[in-house]
Amino acid sequence: MMALRIVANRLREVSQMKIIASAVAALLGLTAVIAGLYVWRERATPRLPGAVSFRVGERTLTLDARYLRARSAVADGQGAIEIVAFLPNFAPAGDGGDVTPATDLQERFRRLVFLKLRPADATLDPAERTSRLYARFLSEVSWSHPGGLIARAFVDGSPFEGDELFYLAPEGRQFAARCRKPAPDPKTPNTCMSAFRTHGLDVEVRFSASQLSDWELLTNGAKGLVEAALR
Repeated sequence: MMALRIVANRLREVSQMKIIASAVAALLGLTAVIAGLYVWRERATPRLPGAVSFRVGERTLTLDARYLRARSAVADGQGAIEIVAFLPNFAPAGDGGDVTPATDLQERFRRLVFLKLRPADATLDPAERTSRLYARFLSEVSWSHPGGLIARAFVDGSPFEGDELFYLAPEGRQFAARCRKPAPDPKTPNTCMSAFRTHGLDVEVRFSASQLSDWELLTNGAKGLVEAALR
């Protein structure tokens, strides 16, 4: 009788072990299926570059990493950061952001806008550059430019020789851009530089001279991009 009980208990233990082993096997199989689905999902779903935060002076900005001209700039902790966008909608165009590159290099250059952000200069507000820095080097001759701008050339021998200034009257406080004189070769890009101050940052904007007529759209877009990064 005792022997029968021992055999029965042994059979019961073996049966329980089989059930446990089957459950473990099923769990491992389910885990493998879940892992496979996760890998498939990761491969099937395109990854977009994440946002990156960085400091310029006392300000912290957060942007899509594709706006950065060089992603290493953030890691290097530089005092100035350069970001790049495509006009007219200010889409990312920096390191890794050129998802639809223009095949025509001239067209590509015309659409690019570079923004360099640095801490505000304590000595000169960008809005005062025309009256306090540029005015004494400008020629007396002026002409009008589309977009309601006034244009004047810098005199020979000045620090800005070879450039022209395009500004909104009377003193360029709302907008002023210094541009290279058009080159004899029409294929040579002609660049402009303007600047503005916002939230303790000085922002230098470099763009194609072909965008001058749309200076208001350009300036508002640049300010909007920077202010969005500060929120």
